[in-house]
Amino acid sequence: MPLHRYILDHADAVLEAARDHLGAQRAAGRVPVLLVPSPAAASRARRAFAESPCALGVRVETPASWVRDRWDLFGDGRRIVASSERALLVRRACLEADRTALDATPGTVDVLARLAREALPYLLEAPGAAVAGLSPAERDALAVLGRYAELLAEGGLCESSQAAAWLPAAFAAAGAAEPLVLAGFDELGYADDRMIAALAQRADVVRLDDGCRAPSASAERAPELQGLLARLFKPAAAAPLEPTGRVRFLLPAGRYAAPALVAGAVAQAVLDERSRAAAEGRAALPVAVAARDARALFDEVADALCERGVTSAAEAARPFADTAFGRSFLALHSFMHGAWRIAQASDFAFGPFSGIGRRTACELDAAWRGDRTVERERIVADLSRESEAAAEVLAALAAGDVDGALASLEGRLRARVDLDPAFRAEQLAAASRARAFAASCARTGTAFAEATALLERTPVSAGARAGVDGDAEPEALFMSLADAAERPSCSCCTLVLCDLSASAYPVRAVEDGGTLLMGKLGLDRPADALADARRRFFRALSTARDAVVCERVLNTVDADEAYPAVMYEELLDCYRAAGDDGDGDDRATGLPAALAPFAAQAGEDALHDNLALACAGVWGRAGGVLPTLSWELPAAGAVSPAQRPRIVLPRSPREGLLGADAPLALSPSALESYLECPYKWFALRRLRLSEPDAGFGPLEMGSFSHNVLRSFYERFRAAGCAKVEAAALPEARALLSETFDRHLESQRRLKRSANPLIPRTAFEQAETNDLKKKLVAFLDREALLLPGFEPTRFEFDFGSSEPFPYAGCLLRGSVDRIDVNGAGQAVVIDYKGSLSGDYALDSASPAAQAAGALLPHKVQTLMYAQVARKVLGLDVVGALYVSYGRDRRVAGALDRAVLGERDVPGIDVERCGVPGPAGEALGVSSFGELVDAVEERIGEAVRTLAGGCIGPDPRGTDPCGYCPVLACERRRAL
Repeated sequence: MPLHRYILDHADAVLEAARDHLGAQRAAGRVPVLLVPSPAAASRARRAFAESPCALGVRVETPASWVRDRWDLFGDGRRIVASSERALLVRRACLEADRTALDATPGTVDVLARLAREALPYLLEAPGAAVAGLSPAERDALAVLGRYAELLAEGGLCESSQAAAWLPAAFAAAGAAEPLVLAGFDELGYADDRMIAALAQRADVVRLDDGCRAPSASAERAPELQGLLARLFKPAAAAPLEPTGRVRFLLPAGRYAAPALVAGAVAQAVLDERSRAAAEGRAALPVAVAARDARALFDEVADALCERGVTSAAEAARPFADTAFGRSFLALHSFMHGAWRIAQASDFAFGPFSGIGRRTACELDAAWRGDRTVERERIVADLSRESEAAAEVLAALAAGDVDGALASLEGRLRARVDLDPAFRAEQLAAASRARAFAASCARTGTAFAEATALLERTPVSAGARAGVDGDAEPEALFMSLADAAERPSCSCCTLVLCDLSASAYPVRAVEDGGTLLMGKLGLDRPADALADARRRFFRALSTARDAVVCERVLNTVDADEAYPAVMYEELLDCYRAAGDDGDGDDRATGLPAALAPFAAQAGEDALHDNLALACAGVWGRAGGVLPTLSWELPAAGAVSPAQRPRIVLPRSPREGLLGADAPLALSPSALESYLECPYKWFALRRLRLSEPDAGFGPLEMGSFSHNVLRSFYERFRAAGCAKVEAAALPEARALLSETFDRHLESQRRLKRSANPLIPRTAFEQAETNDLKKKLVAFLDREALLLPGFEPTRFEFDFGSSEPFPYAGCLLRGSVDRIDVNGAGQAVVIDYKGSLSGDYALDSASPAAQAAGALLPHKVQTLMYAQVARKVLGLDVVGALYVSYGRDRRVAGALDRAVLGERDVPGIDVERCGVPGPAGEALGVSSFGELVDAVEERIGEAVRTLAGGCIGPDPRGTDPCGYCPVLACERRRAL
């Protein structure tokens, strides 16, 4: 018998014709089967046939469910493989097959699994001539599929495409012949198509296709929408379609402006439908919102809709790894297997299933991240102590019981009746999917830990509801365009079509290695991407009864023009006359002039209005439907008078807050940071916005190097050597090397506040070895530095036991080193790993925070010089920054009457000497004047700081390099 194929105008006509054919088969005493493309289509058909006489005895199935059911009756006893088993066996086949060009990546597994599902027996039976023309990778793909078929047979399984290929013969052998009616298919898979063609030789098979050529004759649909569907995708008529406001447009300037517009349109549509339904005494229809990422849009606007009393729900799916359950389980599993990371344990601790309070989780996270010596065993113990859930799961994972770990988490989840019902349902679905995957791993002989990448990608139903009570129907439904196209005609009052840009809905055929292989073997079914897109768009439009709202952004994230989707342009063409090339379109909107009054636009300039869509009791945007959060933004760095006493906090709570007239307690580095940029000082020093992790970088290397050099000199002097000289270099090198090793060994015992240097990787160990070489090599330069001077003080502490007033504040800190000669002259030294040009005295600029006074960009050693003068009574003649790194540089300031380049090799005397050009620029003629002038000018900065001025004002070559305030309006390009 031939296959009878009919193309009808619309989906309702397809269902009506299917009802007629099924009724005829029933009248003839046969038991027909209706095949539809998807489970959603099956539900729709069952509802449509519920009151029809043909419903009795008619089975409505998808091809997959029908093949599975028939195979159970007529097959050879093997079970059709489940989707998770398919992926695992394909992965195993990739690893076991003799091939060279394929890796078992998740993407490769996806492609091969799709090929197996669609056409496994036909691929394996491909003629030799066709196979000879394949690339090595394509031949390897066939080899993998061959091994996959062997694994199926070994496990008593078969592929759905194999069952579809063998069912016609099984039917013939059993003398069975079921009449089939296929309704609403655009395309059939290769194996299904071959099966249907074979079955049509022995049974009545009718195929009814939806041609999307005309709308159903619905009296409920608005006339403009009826006319639009009648004209869509057809040659332009002589007269354009007349707009009546039933088709409207939302045109945000960019994606940040889109949610507010969409939320306003949805809320208004729901309110209008409520009023109409109440007046007509009927149930209200929902508003359908179709978006490229329906769940993301729902998350952005659901709260705003709730503020207006609009209930909403989203139908979507997300990868297992993106669910809360998936994140928690995968975090612990990854932590226990393979290379562990602290972040994995922290992710679980902060998650909803740990039972750990946020404060405790923060304390655990800080303790782990602040200790580079932490090991997995300690973290397991900490988690197990604080969380019963973690203790059970970690114990099960340690014993290799993945299902036990999942069951433990799932049991605790089921007990959480306090959770949002939609959230709880999503997490239970994720738990079920994970346990099924674990069972599939056991059945296929796959180690769970080796296959988690496949589980991570597994889709999980991720519906959500907002404001919906019990079983009440939501008033706004968020879904994909494909899901919207599955809905019945006139099933929503308003359809909101979002993201109608070419990037969101490209019209192009999907091609990958699988489709190319099918094509080379003559097994492909050429797809018409434009026809597919048109059918989907037509069916979605058919669901609207009263209105359609089209939303598209005008600009991309790069501020380039965003191109509209092809379907959007074809919709606009219905409002243009034949021959109209768009010259008369409205320039602001890009719409035909007649449609411009029905468009709403929004810019991205009011960023906080766009991002904070709803907040009770705040101002509403002019002309807007939804309330939006608005506030006056203070200037960056503004501090209220009441908070100014808290600008600088005491080092210890015992000291208490400063009184109104009490001087600030500051360190030289803090003052230098404030002069570099007040906002940077506030972020780093007051808020302490630094990395929470114990690091391995300049800070740790600097602290370690300072301590090594201090300890070296103390031991060197104790051995009777006042200064490193050329004759003593061998002994000095040996002592410094031994000191370095001793300090490195003790680092693991230090507290976090001491910035311990703890190498954990081979790279970090190499960096540590390199630092040792630098410090040992530094001794050669040290032997030439400051002849006649001897190091006498190391890490000299000041301001702690006795207050040291400086520039109107109390200065606290320590000087790395002070060298003194026989005449009582001294040089203060600050060690640096490297030096930039900012460390030279002539690198100076006016500082607004110091009342515009000219100050060097680096002033720490000049402050140390004043300490040495006033506390120790020394005649300071130099304030130097000495690099122990490979740059071999020295910078800072020196008294040219006492010191020169021979005394300080590596310094630029012209840039750093006083008297000289640098001093003249600063208005001083001697080193003593320089030290006093710097203190006086810093005093202005201290008064500014005490007054609460912390606005951004960067100075120097790279003040923004390590600043954590990335959004600062004064931030310089890096």
